[in-house]
Amino acid sequence: MCAEAGGPGGRNEGGFALALVVMLLFAIGAAGTVGYQIVRSEAFQAQLASEASQALAVAEAGLQWFTASQQGTVRDTATHAVNGGIARVSTRKVLEVSPHEDLFLVTSRGIFTDPRRPRMPAVRTVSQYALHSRMPLRPMAALVATSPRVRVRGSAVVDGADQSPVGECPAAPHPSVAGVLARANVQTWGGGRVSGTPQSMTLGSFASVVQAVGLPWKVLIDPSFPVEYDDRWPAFASLGEMVLPAIRVKGDFAPTAGESGRGLLIVTGTLGIPDGSQWEWKGVVLAGDLANVGPNTGFALEGLLVAGQGSSMGNWDMDSGRVVFHSCYALQAGAAVARLVPVSGTWFQGF
Repeated sequence: MCAEAGGPGGRNEGGFALALVVMLLFAIGAAGTVGYQIVRSEAFQAQLASEASQALAVAEAGLQWFTASQQGTVRDTATHAVNGGIARVSTRKVLEVSPHEDLFLVTSRGIFTDPRRPRMPAVRTVSQYALHSRMPLRPMAALVATSPRVRVRGSAVVDGADQSPVGECPAAPHPSVAGVLARANVQTWGGGRVSGTPQSMTLGSFASVVQAVGLPWKVLIDPSFPVEYDDRWPAFASLGEMVLPAIRVKGDFAPTAGESGRGLLIVTGTLGIPDGSQWEWKGVVLAGDLANVGPNTGFALEGLLVAGQGSSMGNWDMDSGRVVFHSCYALQAGAAVARLVPVSGTWFQGF
């Protein structure tokens, strides 16, 4: 006898096939779910990596912005919006390198937030050491000229000994500097006096003098470089006695007693001190060129006088007046354009 199609054997085979189909569908669904989760996880990781890269770019941009824009006293903290994120910059003084230079560690924390995940911001941190130069130049001498020959004659006096009394400012008095720094020859005639340690210095060439002084002349005379008083004169009577501003005069300048004052004075052209001017200045004077000083000017400068950094001067004579080194006035004046200079090879990344 033959088994019927609808008998017990047929029902068992049909049940087994149904179970197998269910298991296969389950396996396919599970595989699909796992695949979806893998793809989703990879997409999420890729998104996190992209956000981390954005946060790093924000941190780097914040570091560059801070060091490039820093003027005057170094701020403890600063916040800058950049590249769709926020850079939080902090500084820490590490070392006093010299009376006019400090070493700082500058750290920038970049934060980038995807609007879809506001509670999960990406954060990256970068740091770099930077020198804070409280003066725009190295104090090499009370008077610096790129002249082949400097003659100090008559009643003229140039002195590199610091006139700052003890305690007037940090590290005062500063060690004595040279009286005059020139290219080839420094002479005193007919009562003129030059003193300092050493009395004078000659470095042979225009390039050597410029390199030794380290003055960023082209930066300071650039109209885009901000100074507090650009081609305008401050009302010193309304300023506090301890305020030594930065002033830039475009072109030539022939000051008289009415222009006496204090601070950092940048003359882009030629500084000519007329006879009878009675001009007095406390701080730093930087000039593109310096006219010969006649016998009856009556001028006095306490701080530093630097001329001819943009192009070499001709032979120069000083027949009257007084230029003496004063470290505190020089430091206070230089602080108006103090800047941070990153130290090469010190950049590093943290988390």
